[in-house]
Amino acid sequence: METAVDHILDLRGMIIPVTFLRITQAFREIEAGETIEIVGNDPESIRDLFKILQSFSYELLNINNDESPYRILFRKGRPMDGFVKNFRPQKTHNPDRC
Repeated sequence: METAVDHILDLRGMIIPVTFLRITQAFREIEAGETIEIVGNDPESIRDLFKILQSFSYELLNINNDESPYRILFRKGRPMDGFVKNFRPQKTHNPDRC
């Protein structure tokens, strides 16, 4: 069963700073629960994509980077939805280990 795509963000041919800006803008504009497919052809942007999305709640639905262009499908979430995929525990200072 395929997931319906609500938005498509085509980043083919764009340079990395512009792709980051467009991704951030798109995630701010779409509503929680909506899906967005990101299409691009720069393999380096895939690696950095998830760094950009650290401030957003999302669900990774599909990733196809076996061929160019790559296609990545996300569903935007809300923190209360429970599918924040970018959670990283905070570092804590332990004075006993100095």
